[in-house]
Amino acid sequence: MAKQQGKLLLIKIGDGVEIEAFTTLCGIQSKTLTVNNNNFDVTTSDCTAPGGQLWQEVMTGMRSVEVSGNGIFEGGTSLTRFKEIAFGTGATDEADAIGNFEVIVPEFGTFKGAFHVNSVEFGGEQEGAVTYSLTLASSGAIAFTAAP
Repeated sequence: MAKQQGKLLLIKIGDGVEIEAFTTLCGIQSKTLTVNNNNFDVTTSDCTAPGGQLWQEVMTGMRSVEVSGNGIFEGGTSLTRFKEIAFGTGATDEADAIGNFEVIVPEFGTFKGAFHVNSVEFGGEQEGAVTYSLTLASSGAIAFTAAP
């Protein structure tokens, strides 16, 4: 697999209509996607040799996907939609700060589903652009489609 440019890792936001279209969140310069697979210990001793060496055994518990990004704040349709979700200023289903997002990892695949907006932060220096950062957490199952 060829190396990929970081700018091709995209965070997209759904427009909230029945047949949803996704638009890239503009201005994000640094992006991270984390897949979490919590585990829990199910280790038991060997019934035929109970005094023998124990090896830890685990099972998968809760799974989650977290997304974060930061960059230069730009206006536009995608950020208007993000504001509706993050601040509950849109339709009733945004009251819980949950909306549909897609995260595209080039040459790997697309993660798509409902995400909760955990935080939004704005900043700015006297000489410089207004910046923003965001963190999202999956809310329910996230679909993954492998890249062709």
